[in-house]
Amino acid sequence: MNNNDTAVDKEKAVNGKTMQAMNEQYKNCKTERREYQIGKGRCVIVRHYCGDKDLSEVLYRNAFERAFSEVMTINRTPQTT
Repeated sequence: MNNNDTAVDKEKAVNGKTMQAMNEQYKNCKTERREYQIGKGRCVIVRHYCGDKDLSEVLYRNAFERAFSEVMTINRTPQTT
C-alpha cells in the first residue's frame, strides 16, 4: 500500500470491507454498549454480536492462553538454593 491510499482503501485492506458495509451487514445483530472513564476522557465501546465465531475455538484459545500464562508465572519465580 502506498502513501496515497485513502482511508477507505486502508480500511478495506484490513478486512476487505468498509465500515459502512459492515454496519449494514450486522445492523440486526445484538449489541452491548458500555461507557468507560479513562483519565478525563470518556470512551464508548459498542460490541456487536454477529455469531461468526466458533465457540470451541474461542474456549480452547482462552484456556490455552490462561494455562500458558500460569506456567510462565511459575517458571519466573526465582529459585533459591
